[in-house]
Amino acid sequence: MKLWFKIFISSLFLVIAMINITSAVILTNNRSLMITRERSRAVSSHEFICATLKNNVAYERLKSDLFVMQKDEIDGIIKDTIVRQAEDDNITVVYDENGELTRIGNDKVNPAELVGAIENKDDIFSYITDCGEKSYICVASKMVLEEREYTVVSSNDITEIYTESARQLRFVQIISVAFAFVIAIILLIIIKLFLRPLGEINDSINEISDGNYSKRLKIKGSEELKRLSVNINKMAGSVEENYNRIEAVAEERKCFIDSLAHEIKTPLTSILGFADILRIKKKISQEELAEYSGIIVDEAKRIRSLSGKLMELISAGNNSLDLKPVNTENILGDLKIVFIPIVQAKGIELIVDCEPLMIYADEDIFKSLIYNLIDNAVKASHEGGKIYLLCRRDGDYAVISVKDSGIGISDKDKEHIFEAFYTADKSRSRKQGGAGLGLALCSEIAKKHNAEIRLESALGKGTEVQVRIKASEVSKNEAE
Repeated sequence: MKLWFKIFISSLFLVIAMINITSAVILTNNRSLMITRERSRAVSSHEFICATLKNNVAYERLKSDLFVMQKDEIDGIIKDTIVRQAEDDNITVVYDENGELTRIGNDKVNPAELVGAIENKDDIFSYITDCGEKSYICVASKMVLEEREYTVVSSNDITEIYTESARQLRFVQIISVAFAFVIAIILLIIIKLFLRPLGEINDSINEISDGNYSKRLKIKGSEELKRLSVNINKMAGSVEENYNRIEAVAEERKCFIDSLAHEIKTPLTSILGFADILRIKKKISQEELAEYSGIIVDEAKRIRSLSGKLMELISAGNNSLDLKPVNTENILGDLKIVFIPIVQAKGIELIVDCEPLMIYADEDIFKSLIYNLIDNAVKASHEGGKIYLLCRRDGDYAVISVKDSGIGISDKDKEHIFEAFYTADKSRSRKQGGAGLGLALCSEIAKKHNAEIRLESALGKGTEVQVRIKASEVSKNEAE
């Protein structure tokens, strides 16, 4: 069952029920008031009849100059009095002390039923009774006439009250049906208008679920619907952001796998080709043997280097770091020892100038970051060039920079330099065993340390890469 129909049925039922309940309460109260008024009139009329009977008996006794009137004489007076006081559709019944009927105004009510209501009662008693299709309010009391006890029962016809109440009830029922029809139409229109924004929201959600993540809802309607629209827009924004991020990751992984397959395919092709030559060719000179073997060894080293870089990149991205206070002087000192033989073999000068600063880092992983930067500087430098390895404080940050005077990087290549497998000079990278993973690894390690990498370079003028990491206030002695 749809929401609008539930609201419509519930509201209509509630409105009709309230109309009927209100009408029933009003009609019941009105009928009660009319009966109460009629009861008062009946009691007054009954008291008037009783008083008239007493007065007439006393008057006749005095007129006849009798000390005590006989029963027959009293009965005669009662009959004459009741006949004179009788009204249409009203009943007056008098019983003597023996329970015999003295006078009845008419025969529409069972006398025994009337008198039975006041047995063992001394005061005036009234009650309502039905006789056929009519209703009467009966008033009964006892009185003494000439030392004889009589029971007087009078009644008034109140059928009109019940007839009018029933007529009003039927009228209310007809009116309630008409009102129900009108109210149903009005309710239907109001509910449709109020729930129209909800239908638009539902259509928008379906559109979003079908893949249109840029869809946004208009903020309108009641306060609740506005809040719902705002929250759905937030959800759609989050879904779109996550979708774009997942799509970007999927694209990066695709490019990564494509590049990886390409990078591995090239050295494997060389290894297989030259190995096949060594296997097939029967006569091979020492020079050819040395050349082919050297190529196979170099390409194997390339694959080993590539696999190592990949493992480092995956580890840096997935593993949690063991951060603790580390002295930058120790890191740069250790790297200097590693690179001195390498730079001397290429005729390059390595200059290290480090201000001893404390940083929170995973020493081995962070050292790999700086190692890759120096390694790239060595590959980009010519014989006789210089590489500067510096560390200094800049406000709250420790800035470690690697600067060379090598071939530099173009503005176009700068945009992609931190992407995996991207190399600015393909031929030089292959010749030196590079796969374009070094700076991608550096970027990943920097992110894990909440550090920032800045690169400045120009073709033919060299490159400077800075690593900015928050300096620690831990003293050198505490760290050691």
